[in-house]
Amino acid sequence: MNRQIIENIMTGYNKKRLKAEQDADLRKDELYDRVPNLEEIDKQIKLNSIKISKIFLTKSANQEEEISKIKLEIESLKNKKKGLFIKYKIPQNFTEPDFECKMCSDTGYTQDGKRCKCFNKQITNHLYQMSNMVHMLKKENFDSFDINVFSSEPYSSEKLTPKQNMYNILQSCDDFCSNFDKTNMNLLFYGGTGLGKTFMCNCIAKSLIDEERVVLYQSAFNLFEILENHKFNRATESEENRMNYNLMFESELLIIDDLGTEFNNSFTNAELFNIINERLITEKKTIISTNLSLEQLASTYSDRIMSRVFNNFVPLKFYGKDLRWESK
Repeated sequence: MNRQIIENIMTGYNKKRLKAEQDADLRKDELYDRVPNLEEIDKQIKLNSIKISKIFLTKSANQEEEISKIKLEIESLKNKKKGLFIKYKIPQNFTEPDFECKMCSDTGYTQDGKRCKCFNKQITNHLYQMSNMVHMLKKENFDSFDINVFSSEPYSSEKLTPKQNMYNILQSCDDFCSNFDKTNMNLLFYGGTGLGKTFMCNCIAKSLIDEERVVLYQSAFNLFEILENHKFNRATESEENRMNYNLMFESELLIIDDLGTEFNNSFTNAELFNIINERLITEKKTIISTNLSLEQLASTYSDRIMSRVFNNFVPLKFYGKDLRWESK
């Protein structure tokens, strides 16, 4: 993602904010024509606020007493204004700007200086548009999910048939989406290739994106490539890479697909732990999909990682015949 996209997002915020402020001014002018004394009250409030600023600058001997007196006068004026609003049946916030995002007032940043959810949402939209994910999610979602592709015949030593098992998985995933704000649930999809794990990841991603959630979807290979570029190539790091890196920690849902396909070493282990641990601390949800068994995961990744996963993720096992092979 180049800087032009970020600049376009900020330009959009500026336009929204300016429009909201202009509309508020028009509503205020309308009230000044309709409500006697309201304009004069606003002028007096503004003048008294200027007086307080001047007193702070002059640092007079009676500064606190003078400021206290003016504040009482401002409070009295505000009560008169409130009384006029009640008398004329005007909503108290009628003259305030009606920003599209109440969290950041259409600035892109919250009061604590962090990027707002709406900013991250626009960034992820651009990331999805730049990848093939938009087209993939149109094809792979809960509406196109077909339970009948899974076998009703017993499979190996499993207690449930693949179809019965998939009903349970589908229910868990539906609960995950439906109760997204009410639970700290994280999901671990594991099992062989071609069993629907990536398809289910796409279903969840599409469902939550449609609800305006901030969802970052990355294959394990891409995820660690982003981490490597951020850690070792800061000087030449692209804006797109930096945004992806930040979203690993800030997105409402992070989906890591095909964990285990990356080149595993101490760096990947340390960075994976950092991501999982940080997201657990900040109560942001994560889905991990892997072709490895639980035993293979335990032997591949550090004890610290597996402790976080086994204690904080709901394991959902996919099994049956390779659907991709069956469809050929």
